[in-house]
Amino acid sequence: MFAALPYDNDFFLRRATPADFEFAHTLTRSNMLGYYKRHGLVWRSDLFLASWNSSENYVIEWAGMAIGVLRIDQDADALYVHDIHIVSTHRNRGAGTFALQSAHDIARTRRRRTLILRVFVDNPAARLYERLGYRPINVRTSAGSIRQMTRPVDE
Repeated sequence: MFAALPYDNDFFLRRATPADFEFAHTLTRSNMLGYYKRHGLVWRSDLFLASWNSSENYVIEWAGMAIGVLRIDQDADALYVHDIHIVSTHRNRGAGTFALQSAHDIARTRRRRTLILRVFVDNPAARLYERLGYRPINVRTSAGSIRQMTRPVDE
C-alpha cells in the first residue's frame, strides 16, 4: 500500500531520549497552536508531559538533524498514532509519509491489526492520511473538531 519514495533513505527514526522532550514539546505546541485557537482549545503542557511519559516517542531525523516527532501507543489490537509533527521547513518532502510507514512497520512487527490516528477536521494532513489508506470513522471528539481515522495493517 505504501509506495517507496526516492528520498526515504534520507530519513531516520530513533527512539526519543529525555533530552528530546523540549524539542518535541516546542514543535508540537507550535504546530498545534493555530488549531487549538480555532477550535477553542487550550494547550496544556502538563497534559503533553503526561502523554509523553506514557507513550513511545521517536524523533525523525534527516541529515543528522531532528526534523520531526512520531508518538505512538498500542493495545492488544491496534497501534495508535498520537502525534506526527514535522518542522515547517521540512514538510512536503516525505517525512510525514516516512513517519506513517514507520508506524505501519511497527504495527505489522507487533502483529497489530489496525492503525488509528486522530486529526483536526481542518488539518491538510488528513489528505495524506487518506492517500495512504486511512478512512474516517464515526468518532469525533472535542465538539466535533477532531476525527479518528483508521486503516488495516497489511500482513
